[in-house]
Amino acid sequence: MKSRKEELERKRQKLAELRRSREERKNALLNAQKKETTASAINRDRKAIDELVASLVGDISSVSSINSLSARSNSSSPNQPELPNSTLSSPSLSPNVAQPTSAELPPTPVIRKEKPLESSEIVIFDFPPTIVYNKEIQTTEVYEEPTEKEETDNVNFESEILEPEVPVVKEVIKEEKITEFSEEEKKNIMQTEGFKDFFDYSTKIVERALDEPYDIMIDYRVDNTIEDNKANDNTLKLVQSFFSEEWTKDRTVTDIDWSPEFSELMLGSYNKKKQSLITDPYGVCCIWNLHLQGRPEFIFQTQSDITSACFSKFHPKLVIGGTYSGQIVLWDMRTKSLPVQKTPLTVTGHAHPIYKMQMVGTQNSNNLISASSDGIVCSWQLDMLTQPQEIIELVSSSNDKISDIAITTFDFPDNEISSFWIGTEEGRVHQVNRYERADSKAGLNATDRYEGHGGIITGLSFHPQSAGSYNFSNLFLTSSIDWTVKLWRTKSTLKPSIKEEIIQPICSFDYANDYVLDVEWSPVHPAMFASVDGDGQLNIFNINQDQEMPIYSMTVDPNHSLNKLKWHKDGKKISVGSSDGHIYVYDIGDLSIPSTDENGTLQKTLQEL
Repeated sequence: MKSRKEELERKRQKLAELRRSREERKNALLNAQKKETTASAINRDRKAIDELVASLVGDISSVSSINSLSARSNSSSPNQPELPNSTLSSPSLSPNVAQPTSAELPPTPVIRKEKPLESSEIVIFDFPPTIVYNKEIQTTEVYEEPTEKEETDNVNFESEILEPEVPVVKEVIKEEKITEFSEEEKKNIMQTEGFKDFFDYSTKIVERALDEPYDIMIDYRVDNTIEDNKANDNTLKLVQSFFSEEWTKDRTVTDIDWSPEFSELMLGSYNKKKQSLITDPYGVCCIWNLHLQGRPEFIFQTQSDITSACFSKFHPKLVIGGTYSGQIVLWDMRTKSLPVQKTPLTVTGHAHPIYKMQMVGTQNSNNLISASSDGIVCSWQLDMLTQPQEIIELVSSSNDKISDIAITTFDFPDNEISSFWIGTEEGRVHQVNRYERADSKAGLNATDRYEGHGGIITGLSFHPQSAGSYNFSNLFLTSSIDWTVKLWRTKSTLKPSIKEEIIQPICSFDYANDYVLDVEWSPVHPAMFASVDGDGQLNIFNINQDQEMPIYSMTVDPNHSLNKLKWHKDGKKISVGSSDGHIYVYDIGDLSIPSTDENGTLQKTLQEL
């Protein structure tokens, strides 16, 4: 704005200078004209005086002057020819002309010698005023009286200088020829990969926006609170249900996991379709979004049934899948649907179904632990899946007979990376050491045997709380097809048993009427856990309130069993997967909020048990 004002001030100064120059030129021209008029008047007066003197004195002076001039001309140049149109050749001085006689002459006056009058020519030079030429002033015009049109133009010019100049943008509209595609061309364009990716990404954005629950008709001038009689009820509310006719129909949910980075994302892995076509992939892993109802956010495929899957908590963009063939596949959410890496089918890795995988370690040093049903436990680096870093073969000896241990599930205690506990098809729980110690070898701890189940162990979950004044990291839960859930306390790994010792559960929950297929502790409530069974029921337990029956139970799907469950990291939502390919997400409300002294109450409850 300041520069604009300065520019306008400079233009005003230039305009004043131009006017001043114009006035100076006008005054100079008028003075020159006055001088010229005066000079011409003086010349006319002198000519009249000369004529009057010539009429009075003219003949004598003329003769004397002519004689003297003739004598000088004859003496100086006798041979010089006579000049035409000169005074010497005038008819009055010609010898052929008769001279007047003395009688005819008037009386001779007294002749006084006077200096003859002479005429001089005055040349007036009109110098124009000095003008400094620059880029704004270029003119050599002679001043003329401005006409009415010019005065109007000057006024307009002044108004343009005083007012800000607004550039006028002329919009040039080009008439583009619209190309009409034929039906075949449209079909070809829609089948290209670029168009499919663009359409898929754009429609996801629109669907997320439409799913936004914000009420655009809300009136802030009135009271918008609605009395909800169920607001304080301990009831589960369905948040979302995920199902796809194309990808999850006639498939069974084999695993569920929540994203460690994006709280709205979760994965569900599925096995082979019951009646599949040749073009259908055997295994499918779908990434679901709580804000996208109609379809998965990402779809990953593999040519084998997926038996387990999880996010990498140290690399949130990576998804890991364990297959029925024993291969481990790695997908990347930044690429296409096929795996970016996978383990080879060799004897150095797994050759049987992988039913459980887990990431352990820290951000800078982490490993993927996988276990298959042939008793093989492997440790992998995600950036090199060609061969495992560690291989532990678990075998058991009973009655002088060595047999492989069929691992169905395992889990690590919180903040533990060297020891973990496994559940087997025989219904037993065993401790496994990854490394050798001074008093124990790497592999299966054969002296400590956790016995109590009468069937295959389907789930194993350690308590997530290991920090603070209360440490419950030695507690773990197991579920089995014997219709029970059992609570265990681990034996100290620092004092291994010298002889074989059988460890019994500290509590058993015999509530179910069918197979209990999964169990897991709440991540925020120290005394709460959940389980799912073959009746399609979801059960919520609180040990501090009831040590036998669930505090809340609901039938999610009476026609299909619930195979898997997974708590959200905030402890307020829980997801369950069914045998018909559906995944349900529930909000448990106030049930997830622990009381102020929940840890102390749990400590007392465990002492009573």
